[in-house]
This record gives sequence, C-alpha cells and structure tokens, in this order.
Amino acid sequence: MFLNMHILLSQNVVEEQPEKGAFPLLIGNIGFATDSMDIIVGDVPLGEPALFSFKIFNYGEKPVIFTNGKSNRFLSINFTPSAIMPLDTGVMSVEFNADNDLGLGEFIAEVSIISDDEINPYKFINLIMNLVEGSGNNIDSSMLDTVPAIVFDHYNYDFGHFVRGRRDYHSYLLKNIGGFPLVIDSIIVPKGIKATDIPEDSIHQNEEAVIKIKINTHRRVGVLHQSVLVYSNDPNNSLIILGIHGSVRVFPNHKKTSVQCNPEQRY
Repeated sequence: MFLNMHILLSQNVVEEQPEKGAFPLLIGNIGFATDSMDIIVGDVPLGEPALFSFKIFNYGEKPVIFTNGKSNRFLSINFTPSAIMPLDTGVMSVEFNADNDLGLGEFIAEVSIISDDEINPYKFINLIMNLVEGSGNNIDSSMLDTVPAIVFDHYNYDFGHFVRGRRDYHSYLLKNIGGFPLVIDSIIVPKGIKATDIPEDSIHQNEEAVIKIKINTHRRVGVLHQSVLVYSNDPNNSLIILGIHGSVRVFPNHKKTSVQCNPEQRY
C-alpha cells in the first residue's frame, strides 16, 4: 500500500521549545519531524500525483521565509505559512508527479528547499519511493512537445571526505526531453566553486549536455553543503538547484580536530 505521510499543522503559536525529539532532523534553524534526510515513503503509482506533508519548526530567533520552488519537474513544494516565526511550527507540502517515463522500481526524489535562513538557506531531503503500476490518467505530457524541459541524471552529489586544499571536479549530465530548444541562461555558484564547462549552444530535443564544476577546499574545514543554481528557458523549471556535499578534513581519522568531530554541528 502507498504510504501518504500527511501531518496536520498546529493552529496555535508555540511559545516554547517543542517536546524533545519531536523534530530530530535539524538543518540550519529548521527542525523537521523526521529523523533522517532520507525518508522512505513507500509505493507511489505511476501517472498519479502524490502529496507528502512534513511538520517543521523554527528553532531560530528570527522569522524564516521559504520560497516555493522545486528540485526538478517531478516536484513542487509549498510552505504553510510561507514565513515561520521563531519557536513556531509550519508544514512543508511536497507534491510528486510520477511521470510514466520514470519506469518502475526504486526512485529517489531529491527535494531542494530555498529559504532566507541565515545558517543554511538551502536544505536538501530525499524521498525514497517505490514506483509501481498506476492508471497514468493524470499526467499531461503534451506540453513537452511545445516547450523545453530540462532533466538531470542526478541533482545532488556527495563527495564524502575532501582533502583540504585540493581541487575536485564533478559533472552533471542534463537532457532536454521537451520539443523546443533548451538554453542555459546562467549558472550561479558560491564562493569556492567554479563552473568550468557550461553549455553555450541550444540543446535540442533528446540532446544531452554536461555542466562541470570545480570545488576548491582551500581555507575550508568541516561539513560542506553548497548549491549550484542553474537558470534556463524551461518555463516549468526555470531554476534547478544542484547540491554539492561533503566534509573537509585536515588530518587523518586518528587526528581529527574537535571541529571536525563535533556531533552537534548543523548541516
């Protein structure tokens, strides 16, 4: 059976810290009512939209404003309310449109969350699901014949452990599954990351291209979560967020510093 994880929003303002353990996953100032960034949601029928709702809590001292967005064309995200006050709750609702082109079996839907959280404005969680046969009656793919549609082979990459001061590279493969030429308008990268290969020409239907980035870990230490923002002329996904994750080490395992080993360090 398909597991639909609806969690109701509390209508009352929370004036004190929630019960211990209610929001075990802390990313920046936002706590999520789940204990892992990898969330198993069960069976999802192909061709049918599925809604998942997660209760969230603002542990910070300032309001956090969320921007509705999506990681890819299969996902849309909404927040109620869009601005969560300090020590208050809200709900993140994720709608997943199970396109028939995905195929059956395990699928990981990577959710990119955009906010003005001072500690961590970009947050990532993964919905792990099993795609099963469905009616397919609710998917309208006709629009793909008249517009560009960008998809990536993956949206997040975990390097594991970096060696401080070393330069590393990673490539994202993208494809235009729409019927109109796709154009990459711009790519915005944070400090320490450079886009070395960017598609300059139009990408036609079913053509592929590569975005290659270089990561410089000079003067970095500890957990690293960075976001690469890809803007294109896809009307349904004009902004795609690509995640880079890892941790920067200075010493071997037996000589880690307290900063590198701090179990309370936030994502």
